[in-house]
Amino acid sequence: MPITQPLHSLRALLTAICLCLCLAPCLAWGQEDDETMGLFSAWQVSSSTASRSSKPLSQTAENVTIITNSEIEALNAHTLADVLASVPGIQVASLGGPGSTAFTTIQSSSAFHTLVLLDGAPINNSDNFTDVALIPARIIERIEIVKGAASSAWGQALGGVINIITKTPEPGRTIGGSASASLGERTTADTGAELSGTTGRLGYYLSGGYLGSNGLLPNRPLFSNNAYIKLTYDLPGRGQLWGTFLYTRASRGDNFSTLLDFKEEADLRYLYATLGLRRPLTERLDLEINTHYAGRDKNDYISSLSDQFPPSNQHFRDRTGGGSARIVWRGEQQLLVGGVEYEHEEFKGTDLTDQSSLYNKTRDRWGLFLNDTIKLGPVSLTPGGRFDTTSNGDQFSPSLGATWQLTDSTLLRAYTARGYSYSNKDANWSVQKIWTTQTGFESTAVPYLWLKGSFFRNMTWNVLDQRNLDSTIPEQRIALGAELEARTIPVYNTSLGAGYLFVDTTRTSDGSQVRAVARHTLQLALRYDDKTYRGILTGRHIWWNHVREPINFNGRYYGLVWDLHLGAMLIKRENSSLELFFSGHNLFNGAQYQDETQPNTPRWFEGGIKVRF
Repeated sequence: MPITQPLHSLRALLTAICLCLCLAPCLAWGQEDDETMGLFSAWQVSSSTASRSSKPLSQTAENVTIITNSEIEALNAHTLADVLASVPGIQVASLGGPGSTAFTTIQSSSAFHTLVLLDGAPINNSDNFTDVALIPARIIERIEIVKGAASSAWGQALGGVINIITKTPEPGRTIGGSASASLGERTTADTGAELSGTTGRLGYYLSGGYLGSNGLLPNRPLFSNNAYIKLTYDLPGRGQLWGTFLYTRASRGDNFSTLLDFKEEADLRYLYATLGLRRPLTERLDLEINTHYAGRDKNDYISSLSDQFPPSNQHFRDRTGGGSARIVWRGEQQLLVGGVEYEHEEFKGTDLTDQSSLYNKTRDRWGLFLNDTIKLGPVSLTPGGRFDTTSNGDQFSPSLGATWQLTDSTLLRAYTARGYSYSNKDANWSVQKIWTTQTGFESTAVPYLWLKGSFFRNMTWNVLDQRNLDSTIPEQRIALGAELEARTIPVYNTSLGAGYLFVDTTRTSDGSQVRAVARHTLQLALRYDDKTYRGILTGRHIWWNHVREPINFNGRYYGLVWDLHLGAMLIKRENSSLELFFSGHNLFNGAQYQDETQPNTPRWFEGGIKVRF
């Protein structure tokens, strides 16, 4: 199969996007939906992830994307992985249907370079990987994504940060909540319930659910249960205590393949807990203290389909605990955030077949960080830095950014930073590093159109080839890329959206291209929402830049994978509603996968009901 074939189809798709966007202003003669006009002043929305304290995006130099709860609900999403698959600039490779293992990369970095946070607490495992497919979408209020190195604030975040901000107790009501259930092909089912309310100073949010399937791909079943609790207590005067608890248990089959002659059955148990205090010290000075704990257990049973090798049973145990304390000072034209962070990690692997030890390691990390935001009229400067010390050595991560409100409709951004991430535990946690430089803009200067663009250069070193298991020599890479997002003003409750990412990744040693790294990523969306009926048609295309040699992965990337999500509000009262929803996945059986042993799911359908009270 010639490599040029995906490029031909991609050019045709991009041409279609341009035509749609050019026609959009001609269509925009109807009434505009005032409620969705917030998109066109998005730089006034606040984000807390980039600098660890809330500030407007107009003062945020990093490339940040915010996903709201209404956008999550419009996708009829089961898990965090379903939501991330629709975000421009992000690639999600899933090994099956909802709840199956999903690898998430930001702007074509490694899936082991992305730091995932749950309400600001890290939940990555010992391989610096987070199973985003086991985090229920039901509990998410919003998602804040930093695309690019964020180590000056968060430590090991070479590729970026995904911060999951969970729902808070509903104020003004003693009890409220929702219940939902969906059923799809291969008995794919998702059921869950929520309760939320406030009584006196105490607030609570409770959620529980089940997600399961007999397997939308052969021999890839999933059966999982999850429970989430968030409690808050408003202190006398000002301030708040809070605690969270997330537990997930899942049993699933992954990586089944007659081509590889093995099957893997995994039993997973994940527990995440946090406890925090937020207290104003003065009118301008706030103190926040957080502690967190993560326990992850995985039993892997691996056997041969042809019985050519004996089965094995392996147990992996990860324990992570730590905390942070930070001081936030808010001046009239300045925001200063500084603090200290500690984390202790224990990793143990045992082959239960013969009781031999695979590894048994511990690691302690201390970090000091200081980030500043200085507003000088239309310009904001954001210097920052962090120092981390571990048994693997010391890391210094500086950053410097700036934003310029050029006009009322155009914002410019620039950012440069150094970042790092640890590789997996089996490589003795060698440190992989990056120096990133980004420039970008966000504008509504074109009538009826919101545009956002970013251009970046990432130099990474100490990188091992993830697809070559025999690779032991680290290499240095240069990634040059551009990301563009566009969305029209809603016309008659309808809008168009598109996102495109191009990344060219080469080795500095000989200038050769790095394969198995996404080169083209395309997202399309057609949205409709009149508050009674809603619908979103999404299309996505990822070209992973594979070749047949030297290893025949036989990846396929023809056309787009189209999904359709519909909803109808049958009853709506002040605090209650009844909604029916329907989703059709991969409507035209598109092929989008890196490896023939891990194809994407074919066309499948599901429908359900949701009651709020």
